[in-house]
Amino acid sequence: MPLVIRLATKIGAIDQVSVEERKIHKKPIPRAGGLAIYGSFVLVCLVLLPNLSHRFAGLVAAGTIVLLVGLYDDVKGLSPWIKLIFQIVAALVAVVGFGIGIESVTNPLGQMIVLTGNDVVVRIGTISFDVGMVATLFSVLWLVGLTNTINLLDGLDGLSGGVSAIAAFIIFALAISPQVNQPDTALIAIALSGACLGYLVYNFYPAKIFNGDSGAYFLGMTLGILAIFSGAKLATAALVLGVPIFDAVWAFIRRLATGRSPFSADRGHFHHLLIDVGLSQRQAVLIIYMLSAVFGGLALVANSAQKIVAIGALLVIMVLSVGLLTLMRRRQHIKSKP
Repeated sequence: MPLVIRLATKIGAIDQVSVEERKIHKKPIPRAGGLAIYGSFVLVCLVLLPNLSHRFAGLVAAGTIVLLVGLYDDVKGLSPWIKLIFQIVAALVAVVGFGIGIESVTNPLGQMIVLTGNDVVVRIGTISFDVGMVATLFSVLWLVGLTNTINLLDGLDGLSGGVSAIAAFIIFALAISPQVNQPDTALIAIALSGACLGYLVYNFYPAKIFNGDSGAYFLGMTLGILAIFSGAKLATAALVLGVPIFDAVWAFIRRLATGRSPFSADRGHFHHLLIDVGLSQRQAVLIIYMLSAVFGGLALVANSAQKIVAIGALLVIMVLSVGLLTLMRRRQHIKSKP
């Protein structure tokens, strides 16, 4: 992290003090923390993984693409549409190029819904992948969606890194369970969690460095792929990442409803609402940590039907919380007027 802080300063990856309401830091902060997360994560996996599978290579390839695109944006700036195109390319590299796709999902009744068919067969050398068009589309949407979800979460010191650490740990716990039994996936997940925890030493309030788009994109893409590795446990990932996923969907709807671009920034995120009603940065972050940990823990012990119920409960909690916090913020704004 100290090396990356110096590098970020040297290359100009700095988040300057801004008059934008959504930015609350009071001094310029380096914003390439994702480089340290990426470097430590890849190094540990290369050293400790007994066998480097082609799927791990796909994870690194897709993660590297979004990391570099995010880093360029951190330094020079990029159009949201250009970034989205590269995110889709990275997801396609993972899904089509390396066969990392969601081939089936479990419905609430416990039955398996198979998404693949005989429509697409991709061959790379001697390796063949059966990736149906439905599975490909669903997988790309999942990876791109989660990539942007973590980016939207990156609004307070320690928030995206901490939630990602919790999510990676939950995937680790799932992967070492007897039902899944994937030691390689478990090692990759715990390495990612550890890299995030090391980053939090420098990013928790008051932050010395930010994740930047590079780090947020890498974490989102990697978590999305790890969820697929662990048996396409999308409901588990949806629970542990339920707060940021809800926040991302709400931001998309909110901006479109007001005639704004879905890529435009605002101060309507859940973490901003917590700050605006009087909580400190640390308190707001810890509340979101708690929600992620509680619902992630539920995902580990619940069956498919119970996970759907838990997702519904989380949705109700988030809708009521956002409504209440928005009302409290409006009342405070009215009281502050002379």
